[in-house]
Amino acid sequence: MSLYCGIAFKRKFFWCYRLLSTYVTKTRYLFELKEDDDACKKAQQTGAFYLFHGLAPLLQTSAHQYMAPQHSLLELERLLGKFGQNAQRIDDSVLIGCSEQQKAWFALDLGLDNSSSISASLSKPEMETELKGSFIELRKALLQLNAKDASLLSTAQALLRWHDAHQFCSRSGQPTKKNLAGSKRVCPSNNIIYYPQVKVWKRLSVEKLQKKWDWRWKACSTVHPSTGPFLIAHS
Repeated sequence: MSLYCGIAFKRKFFWCYRLLSTYVTKTRYLFELKEDDDACKKAQQTGAFYLFHGLAPLLQTSAHQYMAPQHSLLELERLLGKFGQNAQRIDDSVLIGCSEQQKAWFALDLGLDNSSSISASLSKPEMETELKGSFIELRKALLQLNAKDASLLSTAQALLRWHDAHQFCSRSGQPTKKNLAGSKRVCPSNNIIYYPQVKVWKRLSVEKLQKKWDWRWKACSTVHPSTGPFLIAHS
């Protein structure tokens, strides 16, 4: 019995160590791509691209569920050339992750008019016909995607939306420029750096919400006895 427990413990320890090692390796690799434009450019050569149009991902139907097709850099260059677009449009893509084999994943929206882009948005119907898929709103297709695609597309959409909303500097009003990975935007006039803001929402149970409400009710009535037990908004 003790021998069996020892073997099981070693296997579990080895699996945890391997999982942690893979996570650290991927994190270091992604950090390198975010900080080094040359490394990111090289990663695009062997990476995969997810396509969007107006923040709607390109999806294909397979076995009564949606799947997100991947496109190589060569396929994307051919697609852009067919529609009379410059290959530099690929620089508008953003890094969204990588595989365990360090194959980088990027997302590119062909329907947004970027201030730094040299090309206009492409026609949605023509793109869907050429790519044999449909650009579908993510909220409508989320439950019919597998966990990997749902996570990647959600990250990609959030990052693309952030870049679309922060094309200009809030201080100088000048256009900002993103780095190749899309991990930040810089204002050339004053060198202010803008980073994507990620908000984590925590779901609270009814009991926790009730306790939180009771605590604030009690605190407000104690601190402000003259005003009564009303919630006070503190800045």
